[in-house]
Amino acid sequence: QFYWCVEGEVFFQYKNEDGSSFTKNNKFEGIIPNMERRYRDTESEFVREEMRKYISARTCETCQGARLNQAARHVFVADENLPSIASWAVDKALAFFQKLHLPGYRGEIAVKIVRELTSRLGFLVDVGLEYLSLERSADTLSGGEAQRIRLASQIGSHLVGALYVLDEPTIGLHSRDNDRLIKTLIDLRDMGNTILVVEHDEDTIRRADHIIDIGP
Repeated sequence: QFYWCVEGEVFFQYKNEDGSSFTKNNKFEGIIPNMERRYRDTESEFVREEMRKYISARTCETCQGARLNQAARHVFVADENLPSIASWAVDKALAFFQKLHLPGYRGEIAVKIVRELTSRLGFLVDVGLEYLSLERSADTLSGGEAQRIRLASQIGSHLVGALYVLDEPTIGLHSRDNDRLIKTLIDLRDMGNTILVVEHDEDTIRRADHIIDIGP
């Protein structure tokens, strides 16, 4: 049994087998903090999925969904602010930064930043994700898209000696984009990594170093 006290604590009364009882008390953390804590701390994907049922998204009235503070929203690059650039498809953003020319000291400051941006955007194009926008929410991505984004980020990190396991990364790809994805996988292998791909796509299978056929 339990009951509330004025100070916001919950008292729990327990009974022993011999009939005696004792009481413990604890502060009530609140329903929303409790759910937030369980969602944040759980290692169970089932629990996390259950908690997601109570999460809803709505556009911020201040930033209008840009997810940037006022100062960041007023940063312009060649007359374009950051929210507008983030709303573009990856291939459009890549073309913008490839053509970008900033004069004087601005160009000197930006040269390494622009090089990194074009490199990372190029990786996304190479794995067939040129149609995505940078503002795209992660929970709207398909499994194949999420895999290819992680793949692009791993290429950029230049890891060596890693094992990558990919489950049908060509899902959702047009056949014309397969070659770019396969080339990306080969480049990752040539950097000194091992790539294990579960795949039904014939073009991908034919380019494999080794094939393990499982099932009928």
